[in-house]
Amino acid sequence: MALDLSFLAVPLGAAPPPTRSVNVYDILREGWRETRVDMTLLFFLDPNERHGLASLVIDALLSLLDGADLIGALGRTGVQFDSGSYLGSDEWEIGSQVDYIDVLAINRTNGLALVLENKISHVLNNPLDVYARRALAEEGIDSVLVVTLAPQHRVAPDTQALWHSRSITYAELGAQIRYSSDLVDHLLSPVDLNQRRSLDLLQQFMEARTEGWSMTDNAVEAARIDEWRALLEEHGEAVSRFLTARSNIERTLRARIRRLEPLIDAELKDAGLVVGWESHSGSKGVAWNAYHFPDIDWSFELKLSVRPENPSIFIYEYRGRTYRDESIHPLDLSWAATDAEIVAEFVTRVAHLIAERRAASTAG
Repeated sequence: MALDLSFLAVPLGAAPPPTRSVNVYDILREGWRETRVDMTLLFFLDPNERHGLASLVIDALLSLLDGADLIGALGRTGVQFDSGSYLGSDEWEIGSQVDYIDVLAINRTNGLALVLENKISHVLNNPLDVYARRALAEEGIDSVLVVTLAPQHRVAPDTQALWHSRSITYAELGAQIRYSSDLVDHLLSPVDLNQRRSLDLLQQFMEARTEGWSMTDNAVEAARIDEWRALLEEHGEAVSRFLTARSNIERTLRARIRRLEPLIDAELKDAGLVVGWESHSGSKGVAWNAYHFPDIDWSFELKLSVRPENPSIFIYEYRGRTYRDESIHPLDLSWAATDAEIVAEFVTRVAHLIAERRAASTAG
């Protein structure tokens, strides 16, 4: 019975582009373990690191803390932080995991320390008072900012609120960084490879921390979904029959290639051809028996295909197991040929090709 393939003429829109761009933090399985994030923050917050961005990132962070409560020996002092006095300074000492403090930034010249508690997913149950006193114990420090950085705003519980200056989000930090006029200059004219790479790393870091890579164009996706639903509503039965027919024809390919496998093994042995590695498998519309001959370091595959760009039955030849210098040799046999005819023709042609390779090697 002929298939109804009218649904194939339906003009479908282009598929949406991939929603997730390549991102090093997305690729690394442990990329979001807290210490990995702390190390990235440590790198970008240090004005003297080789990223070439000077104080751009720490200035963005300090700007977000403008007006936050400064912390003293008894907690909040009632004095609000004035960020303007600190912007542009390169006199910051940045440390990570200092007595359990995620990031500790110290500016001894101005007597200020910044305690940054990085909360990726855990609740805010840290001893902020202990962290503040540890920062105040540093030489020359008389006031502290105790800040939480997280995907969402966090509220310090109970008495710990007395030791909490402000909560900010990664989205807010990313937006503040983008506001910097210096960032535009760096992007337009990076001074060296370190700066170019650092700008790209910073972009990936902020994208992943704010889940920018997961944002998609829902309108485009909705149009594709609606198209597919309409197609199935009108041609669902034909689509189902088509998919079943494709599955059946590929099953036919695999069945025959398996049937040919022991016959080829026997014929190769009779021909005195020694096989090393071999493979028997298939993919969409193609099935194969592959054989590598180590004495000449070439491979030959008997392939059966229903793809119109390929012959129906052919030899696929390539150097070693590398798929380099490949070539195709049609067997000039139809599917109606017997198994014995296909096997005999395949082994005869392989023996001839092997002889050619040996002669070429000797001549070289």
